Amino acid sequence: MKEGRIGEGPKKSEAEKANDLERLKKWVKKVLPDNFDKIDVESEVDSSLSYDENKSHLRELLKALIKDLKSQAEYSKAEQERIDTEKIRDAVKEVEAYNNNIKFEDNKDLEEYYAPIARGVNKLCQGYSNLLFIRGKGGIGKSWQARKALVKNNADFVEIAGDITEAYLYRLLFENNGKIIWFKDTVKLLSCPGAINLLKAATETEDQKILTKNNYSKDQSDLPDKFLCRCKFLFDYNNVFGTNSDDFEALTSRGDYMELPLSNNDVKAILSKIAKEDWQKEVTNKVIECFQSNGMVKLNLRTQWKAFKTYKYAKHNNLEWEKEVEAEMSNMTRTRAMLYTLLGNDAMKTTEVKKIMLKEGICNSLTSANRRIQEWLYLEELYKFGEGDRDFYVCINPKETK
Repeated sequence: MKEGRIGEGPKKSEAEKANDLERLKKWVKKVLPDNFDKIDVESEVDSSLSYDENKSHLRELLKALIKDLKSQAEYSKAEQERIDTEKIRDAVKEVEAYNNNIKFEDNKDLEEYYAPIARGVNKLCQGYSNLLFIRGKGGIGKSWQARKALVKNNADFVEIAGDITEAYLYRLLFENNGKIIWFKDTVKLLSCPGAINLLKAATETEDQKILTKNNYSKDQSDLPDKFLCRCKFLFDYNNVFGTNSDDFEALTSRGDYMELPLSNNDVKAILSKIAKEDWQKEVTNKVIECFQSNGMVKLNLRTQWKAFKTYKYAKHNNLEWEKEVEAEMSNMTRTRAMLYTLLGNDAMKTTEVKKIMLKEGICNSLTSANRRIQEWLYLEELYKFGEGDRDFYVCINPKETK
């Protein structure tokens, strides 16, 4: 018998000993499922003792082990938080340096297209608004112009790209209180009722805007239950799907909402004004030529930027840049190529599009066809024309606006 153990009890059969050992192993595994192997149950159990006596001994070992594991976990958490904080601090410094080093050129001819953005951001920065929505198709310079206006106003802002949870939103606002929060394509956030309600409270027109935590999670125990919100908000996005229209309208009514409707002719003019050097003008004309020849090329600033890079690549490798740009322009996504075969450059009602999709085996049900069309609209592989949610016109290129 091991020293320090309680006196011997009635002798047990080998079967009873094996049964007690198995029960104790299961109990240890239940108490400590992730670290049960840290205790060697077989070496710690004294077969001459009762099941309860052995369990009592193991309980004391578990208490000590759990305390040690908790201490290790707290240290690891603190260390990870330190590393994360340093990463965030470095990232913030990098963004600040980037914003401070940006060279913005004034071009009155170009800026007239973006005057609504400049006016909206100026109002936000100067305290005449606390909420601004900017909506427009992708790749037309919305974000660049917004950044330009923010930097010119010496605004204290933080950029949030992608989607965040409702719970994290409260922490985000508290930790950046007083700053302009710039949300870029955070579409899912605007479809979350809880997040919308929190944003509505944060953008009330009254002076005192108090936000409450509502016990989101234990991980936010370090945050106050309520605080006075002094943030301002900028939403920059292409499309919003899946939102409750009433809630979304209630939020937009608290601030300024603007669309940036640019026709293909507008975009052509902007691309031409961006191109200053002779080679840039030649490449831009090639991009526009490719767009006009088949309509499959997306006409935007991103396409132009990639074409500029392709030109430099071709020159570096002694290649014919026209052929390289044309090859790049024809390298469409599978989705866009498929949609072009279905629709061409024409606008078509969604009922007809869905019929073709079912006939061609692209989808096997109306439900999946509806979902796919909504996804393509969100990704700007398709553009919507007209009102209504059930049967409207779509096309692979934006509608020309006069």
